[in-house]
Amino acid sequence: MSVTVVRGGLEESRHQVHVAVVGADGGLVAWHGDPQRPTTLRSAAKPFQAEPLVESGALEAFGFDDETLAVCCASHAGSDAHVAAVRRGLDAAGVDAERLRTTAGSVEARLRHNCSGNHLAFLALSAHRGWDLNGYWQPSHPSQHAALAVVAAAAGVAAGDVATCADGCGVVCFALPLATIASMYARLPRLLPRQYAAMRAHPEMVAQDGDLDTELMEALGGAVAKSGADGLGCVGLPSAGLGIAVRAEDGAARAVEPALIYVLAQLLAWERPPGALVGFAQPPLRNSPGDVVGFRRASVPLLGGW
Repeated sequence: MSVTVVRGGLEESRHQVHVAVVGADGGLVAWHGDPQRPTTLRSAAKPFQAEPLVESGALEAFGFDDETLAVCCASHAGSDAHVAAVRRGLDAAGVDAERLRTTAGSVEARLRHNCSGNHLAFLALSAHRGWDLNGYWQPSHPSQHAALAVVAAAAGVAAGDVATCADGCGVVCFALPLATIASMYARLPRLLPRQYAAMRAHPEMVAQDGDLDTELMEALGGAVAKSGADGLGCVGLPSAGLGIAVRAEDGAARAVEPALIYVLAQLLAWERPPGALVGFAQPPLRNSPGDVVGFRRASVPLLGGW
């Protein structure tokens, strides 16, 4: 077993977790379960999807600040600060917020959707390149072709060898072996230096205070973290030269937090997780009124010779 949910002393459910730990040279260092499991990146692709915007010179042309670039890489909480950063980017690029297609509903709902920064990156790139803004989310659009090319290059494969599907917000989603994803995060600071610097400078824009991605980047110097829907968690540890990718077999996001902390504790020889990360090691299980009725615990022993 990997992550067990305990309710009132009863083991209610279990989530099998797969882990790949990869060095900056691409070599598999440690693992749990199947490190080659085909895995959709979902929102963990966002820093890579923003690279065509960076490469194009649009950041300089539109005067994007680091907060705006960080929100382009984010699965944010839809706070006023997140919405303000997305609006700044749209205004600078001369794109009406009506163009956002993150969800059905009002412009405000689309701005507060957790993928609005990701969509901002596609729209701003298209505006800078002179591409049609209509259908920017579709696989045939040049902004999606550009993102696929970056993901393929980071994975070390041909674009045609990357399996794709539609993400929850409608843009193209990519699937790769879990170990390949871990390798991409091991090399993220080198591959995506602008995104890395923006995410490190503004971790609160990447998720929100209290979320693992934000708290992990605040607690661990140099680390970069980005989650993806359906139970994916990715971490890059430049100081250790490692990338980590964790995937819950059943897509349960609640399994990722304790599993990642368990893995980090082994790799970094923690007796106790630092700072706010201690709260993710055995997260409480709460009922609707907010009472603590149980907890989640991980058992994810790594194999390998790290």
